[in-house]
Amino acid sequence: MKEKLGPKVTPVWIPLQDTVSNMSWLLSNVEPLLDFRRPTLHSIVDLGGIGVHQPSPLDEQDWSRILRLRSRTVLISFGSVAPSIDMPDAMKKAIVEVIKSYSDITFIWKYERPEDSIVGGVENLVLSRWMPQGDLLADDRLTLFITHGGAGSMLESATFGKPLIVVPLFGDQTRNARLVEKFGFGRMVNKWQLSRSDVLHDAIADVLGDKKYLFSANRIRELLSRRPFDPKEKLVKTIEMAAEFGDLHELKIAGRNVGLIVYYNLDLMLIVLVSCALAVGSVGSLALWSFRKHFSSHKIKTQ
Repeated sequence: MKEKLGPKVTPVWIPLQDTVSNMSWLLSNVEPLLDFRRPTLHSIVDLGGIGVHQPSPLDEQDWSRILRLRSRTVLISFGSVAPSIDMPDAMKKAIVEVIKSYSDITFIWKYERPEDSIVGGVENLVLSRWMPQGDLLADDRLTLFITHGGAGSMLESATFGKPLIVVPLFGDQTRNARLVEKFGFGRMVNKWQLSRSDVLHDAIADVLGDKKYLFSANRIRELLSRRPFDPKEKLVKTIEMAAEFGDLHELKIAGRNVGLIVYYNLDLMLIVLVSCALAVGSVGSLALWSFRKHFSSHKIKTQ
């Protein structure tokens, strides 16, 4: 805080629960057109895709030249948190085997050590420590994106209409992969199956061979391009309104300050449980009384 706002600023630590319950707006990196349906609040502002930048022209002597090598190009990137260099050798070899089997396709792989002998020496494979991912995805010559399924990568691909093969590694990436499958613009591959070359090979063949994936990707691209409100515009107007009006109690729900008992309906559950216990007890007592009465009558008749 001092680094961003200056040395005179004194940090004030506020309990998270109090902060959340008293906030005016909650800014969420979620795109409703690419999410599961869920109950929400008017104070939650969805800004999914706000980090997707406008693409820049590719360098003619570098990336554009690579995209011209073959009629189809596949981009591979597993993000920066889990570098490809740390992948088990069996998985690397399986991926290289798949790449070799598609000799008519150029593969661009974000790989932190291009001189690695395990992945080197493949004619249709380009290794790079860094790549302009968004600019490549925006190019019509890129055919497919194999990704770890981070939220940013998924939204970039959807914005530019690129089919996906998602290999989720951790966190929300499995959820994102399920969203990709739900909306029909890609497939999920289990990371533990990457050491089997046939699994990735079949996934690539399916996504490239079946036009439904490209059709769905193009439809989502058109939907996102025609959103009624741009995420950046929503962000600016939301912050301006918060700065002008401060606490917006009009948007707050009545139940934000309820106690634990009321929040989880423990009082109602107690009433139901007590009622059930009384009902069971009454039925049991009545059954016991009937049994004793019948037994006593039978005993008298016998005597």
